[in-house]
Amino acid sequence: INKLKQHVQQVVNDARQNKPSIKTRPVDSAADPETAEIMNGLIRNIEQSSNAEVAYDTAAEHAISGGFGYFRIAIAYAHDDTFDKELQIKRVANQFSVYGDPDSTEADSADWNRAFVTELLPKRIFRKRYKGAAEVDWDELGYNDLQAPWRDGEDILVAEWWRREEVTRPILLLSNGTIVSADDYERDRGIFEAAGLAVEAERETRSFKVTQRIVTGAEILETSEWAGRYIPVVPVYGHEVNFKGRRYFRSLI
Repeated sequence: INKLKQHVQQVVNDARQNKPSIKTRPVDSAADPETAEIMNGLIRNIEQSSNAEVAYDTAAEHAISGGFGYFRIAIAYAHDDTFDKELQIKRVANQFSVYGDPDSTEADSADWNRAFVTELLPKRIFRKRYKGAAEVDWDELGYNDLQAPWRDGEDILVAEWWRREEVTRPILLLSNGTIVSADDYERDRGIFEAAGLAVEAERETRSFKVTQRIVTGAEILETSEWAGRYIPVVPVYGHEVNFKGRRYFRSLI
């Protein structure tokens, strides 16, 4: 008799009644409360349009019952008849499909430099999505040493390989106090000069570049750069215990 589920559901229901949300607040003399309110409105629209409550609830339930859960940030077309893109907050239905950076120490895992998110695809979907890609037939292609789960029956395991690398880039201080990257300034130099803006200072700053690669056991299928500086997979952890230098995440059970 499962006597643990009722205790898990009690905490899960409390979390659903006290839902988390993202809120922007102005924190210095240069911040504009009206701008912060506009950003809050945009964030609320993102949460509502992407059904973020389901993502939050799923991650919380996984953390309560299993010690860890995840949700993720994605970019997709707003509609099927437009070129406009929008941010989405999506749930991770299987928390065991995410493999985070084992060297991470931050509570929110903002220091992840690598991560994998795996997905098992039936062959028909794999062929339709990645036309011409090898289906990792090891007998023919020489992948005899690879074992499951890279290929299991009629399913093929596809992984998102996320990697974050440190880079340096020049930034410019304009005469009106605006800070832009040197690349953006060169691209829109005519606009800045027409507005009477001049460069007053320049320096190198440290930043990060995040790259996503879609891979199988045989090859890299796609490579794309992520617009942000963090890997867009957000963990929700249970109680954390550090024992002999290793992190353990405890569930309610």
